[in-house]
Amino acid sequence: MKSKLLPLFFMVLIVLNGVLIFMLLKKPHEKRPQKNSQRNFLTEQLQFSEVQKEQFSILEQMHSTEMNAFDDQIMKNKNILFRRISEKNFKSDSISTTIGIITAKKEAEVFRFFQKVRNICNEAQLKSFDKIIMTALHTGRRSPPNEGGMRRPIHLNHPPRDGRRPPR
Repeated sequence: MKSKLLPLFFMVLIVLNGVLIFMLLKKPHEKRPQKNSQRNFLTEQLQFSEVQKEQFSILEQMHSTEMNAFDDQIMKNKNILFRRISEKNFKSDSISTTIGIITAKKEAEVFRFFQKVRNICNEAQLKSFDKIIMTALHTGRRSPPNEGGMRRPIHLNHPPRDGRRPPR
């Protein structure tokens, strides 16, 4: 009886491990709310009408498709680049340039998307839209480097070096 249950038990464990690995790597439960929260944030902050929400949804779907295509191209080129890391005389310039060009196209697509979103705003929404965009643009901006050209990690609480005062 025990010998018949043992293989079944192992199969159940293997299936459960596979599901857990999928959940850890893909994290499908974390990806969806983020897109919806971004979409809801703009539509709520700008107080879009139902017609504007529909227009925004169409724009967002097209934008998402474009961005996914760019991400796929970048990942494909990065895979090629890092597969060849062990080659002694490999020059990464052309692949790196290609990745840079795709990234530039991706940034241009983000700009065009927000231009299109701005075009569906009414006069009252334009000021709020511009303020939201500028805030989002500057939120991710880093502070300038310190004297040595290197940034000091914020999370580390080390004493100042060479008698210099810590940054304020």
